[in-house]
Amino acid sequence: MMGAWWERRGRVLVAVVLAAVLVAIAYDNGLDNGFHFDDGHSVQDNAYLRDLSHLPTYFTDVRAFSPLAENRSYRPLLLVGYALSYRWGHGEAWAFHLLSFILHALTAAAAGLLARRLLAAAGHGEWAQRVGLMAGTALFAVHPLLTETVNYISARSSLQGATFALSSVLLYVWGRETGRRAGLIGAALCLAAGMLTKLTAVTVPALLVLWELLLAKDPEPPIRRLKAVALRVLPFALVAGALTVLHEALVGAYARGARSDITAWSHLLTQTQVWMRYQALFIWPQDLCADLTMRWSQSPLEGPTARAILFVVAVMVAAWVGRRRWPAATFGILWYYITLSPTNSFMPLSEPATEHRVYIAFFGLLLVLLDLGLGWAAVTRARKLAFVGATVVVAALLTATTITRNRVWRDDVTLWGSVIQCAPDNARAHLNYGRGLLGLGDRVGARREYDKCAELWPRYPFCVINQAALAWIEERYADADRYAQAALQLAPGNVYARHWRGVVDLALERYADAARAFEGALEVAPGFDDAERGLAVALFEQGDLEGATRLLTPLAAAGALDGPSWFAWGYLRQRAGDPAAALEAYDRALTLDPKLKRARYNRAVLHHQAGRLDLALLDYAELAGSPDAGPDVLYNLALAQWGTGAQGAARQTRARLARLVPDYPGLATLDQTMGPPP
Repeated sequence: MMGAWWERRGRVLVAVVLAAVLVAIAYDNGLDNGFHFDDGHSVQDNAYLRDLSHLPTYFTDVRAFSPLAENRSYRPLLLVGYALSYRWGHGEAWAFHLLSFILHALTAAAAGLLARRLLAAAGHGEWAQRVGLMAGTALFAVHPLLTETVNYISARSSLQGATFALSSVLLYVWGRETGRRAGLIGAALCLAAGMLTKLTAVTVPALLVLWELLLAKDPEPPIRRLKAVALRVLPFALVAGALTVLHEALVGAYARGARSDITAWSHLLTQTQVWMRYQALFIWPQDLCADLTMRWSQSPLEGPTARAILFVVAVMVAAWVGRRRWPAATFGILWYYITLSPTNSFMPLSEPATEHRVYIAFFGLLLVLLDLGLGWAAVTRARKLAFVGATVVVAALLTATTITRNRVWRDDVTLWGSVIQCAPDNARAHLNYGRGLLGLGDRVGARREYDKCAELWPRYPFCVINQAALAWIEERYADADRYAQAALQLAPGNVYARHWRGVVDLALERYADAARAFEGALEVAPGFDDAERGLAVALFEQGDLEGATRLLTPLAAAGALDGPSWFAWGYLRQRAGDPAAALEAYDRALTLDPKLKRARYNRAVLHHQAGRLDLALLDYAELAGSPDAGPDVLYNLALAQWGTGAQGAARQTRARLARLVPDYPGLATLDQTMGPPP
């Protein structure tokens, strides 16, 4: 009876519980880690994630993926997960991490369950199957090589895609072995879900063919059953092919993934070294780097490339020679290279060796380890005990390493500081490290890192965009103007280049130019809040109050305004006869930007008109403390001082006003109130 329960439910329960416990232990200190790099445009600046009413748009419009046109892709189910995380956590990073941890635990459980079935198909006994299930689940859950995929929110595409892809293979194998059609239907649905998360799931049909030829229980030789295999896998190939075509049709003229000027041949040659690197990190994960840069290989005869090619050939020959004795290991080796092929082969990408790409391929290496290790251990009781003990010790050490690695992902300073150590010539690392320093208030350090970024990669527009932003913060408007123009020349279609062109134009009071720049940003990324706010302020400053009201109304209702736009909204509400709303808007504007003199003045006037002279006096006095205080400020300050009984101070303010503007019309009113000056 116990055996029947284990067969039906026990395995799944053990795998899920074990994975959940180990992931909770290994990643508990990562829950409060922040957003990084692509998270900025794909999550934080993505207006489509903030309301679930946009959910249908995820399936029809690739603009919902990112405000950066060059980064757009068709991944609707990924966006559904993002939107749910955004809603649960109100945009906070912890909610995104929590869902990633859950998905990682589910993937680890699926990996353990699939490993057990493949080991069984390869002829391993019940003991090896049970240990394989638990060891596979545990090592997948805690291995440090997977920490980038789990900690980096934008890498959820790799994680979630792998969850569905692994589940698809698992359900297919279960359905074929048990004869249950529900397994095959579930496998097809999981494949579709994986494809709607990330196109890397396109490799699933090839994995199914591989399983049929190497591990399926079929008395006929593989060659004779090729037709039957083709018919079984054909529906999956059609699903993968149709969704690939749909992706390409919807992406259209938008960039497909990260841009790169590397040739396909050079990229493929370089990847032979990357394949070896991932394998080495699987064995000894102490040289992890979140954004490793490498010299692109140009010839197969180059030393590192030639050695890598020879190694790959040797591995493939060994897999072929051992395919009958070690079919699961052969399957694992081929799984590794097949699942890496969409991202780590001939398709040119700008980053050669990001670790989140190895997430699904990791299972192949794990299967090789389990097949060979359990085959060795099953011979004697002593070996069994040694294997189990070694697995427990290794899992504990890997867990400790993962906990340590999670700390690297805490914020931009820790993450990109570590990348600079392993890749000092990585301009992207210097850029993001500078952004982290700026967040800590270190403007000097930020400027140093931005300049280093521009020096290393002079045509990388984000270096110059951030130089413009820093110059704007420091009110170096001539430098900001120069950098903003340079960024626009480097990337005229980049939403951030257009946006910062508008921000700098606003600061220089070129309101018509600012409006055109913000409109250009919104052409690229409709709904981009920063550009909508900027455009509203530009229209407001040009006197287009109707246009400004139209843009600001929904943003104000959502509380999504900055200092200048809260001021504009306050003025519009004041003009509409709603002083309470205007006062609230001025309060918010000054909370965000205490330097907004017009907001402070208008707030003081509202308090003055309502008879709250003490409050009005505070704002008037703050404004009057500036050397360039205007005559209206001094006039109102004198009235407020007189009204609160500070007659001496009121006369001094009146005298200051007379010196500043001797013919100011309000002097006569003050004299009527206070009497002529002595």
